[in-house]
Amino acid sequence: MAVFSVLEPIPTGDLRHDAERVVLVREGFSWLAFLVPLVWLLVHRLWLALVLFLAASFAVQAAGSAIGGPAAALGELGLCLIFGFEANAIRRWTLTRRGLRFTAVVAGANRDECERRFFATWLVGHALERDRSALAAARPARPPSPHRPPIR
Repeated sequence: MAVFSVLEPIPTGDLRHDAERVVLVREGFSWLAFLVPLVWLLVHRLWLALVLFLAASFAVQAAGSAIGGPAAALGELGLCLIFGFEANAIRRWTLTRRGLRFTAVVAGANRDECERRFFATWLVGHALERDRSALAAARPARPPSPHRPPIR
């Protein structure tokens, strides 16, 4: 079972453009972030997280070399393990800083099924919103009641 957080940009009114900019971020442990954290950070363009990861890595290496023995390697392994667990949360945080907003959590057998489930619901919601606004525009404005004064 795959679980994804869905983040979407501020709606522009162009449904196709908005749908292309929706981002699904997988929940849970990221093996790629654990095995190759620098590449993962570069691919996802997480520049601030990259700088902080490099600073933490240098600090772990300095502390490990001061202690001696396998401490540096174990510290680096621990740092990568923690990063593997937190990588997707850091990605979500960065995307919200870039203006996307959390919309939903979707679960399914794989990413494709999660996308289908989300967009089926998302498109229905946008269709209902469009219909509501069309009805509101088509409804004639009521004149004020002669029995009540107009609201100001």
